[in-house]
Amino acid sequence: MHLPCMNDDRPRLWTPSELAEYTGIPIRTLADWRTERARSRGLGLPFVALSSHNVRYRHEDVEAFIAARIIAPTDRAGD
Repeated sequence: MHLPCMNDDRPRLWTPSELAEYTGIPIRTLADWRTERARSRGLGLPFVALSSHNVRYRHEDVEAFIAARIIAPTDRAGD
């Protein structure tokens, strides 16, 4: 499923289902990352709790999470 960007000024908010489909991270893992224990260990993504059962993820946080996990090849020019 392709998720188009919004054309107005509202921020893009991802549902856990949309985020799981986009990233391949299971919905259960996203839920686990929202626990106090996981957050205290620095795991997961920032999220917006609209209510106790209505969670969203901001687009800029999703993109920052992905960018922080880019692993570049090491320079092996000296080998």
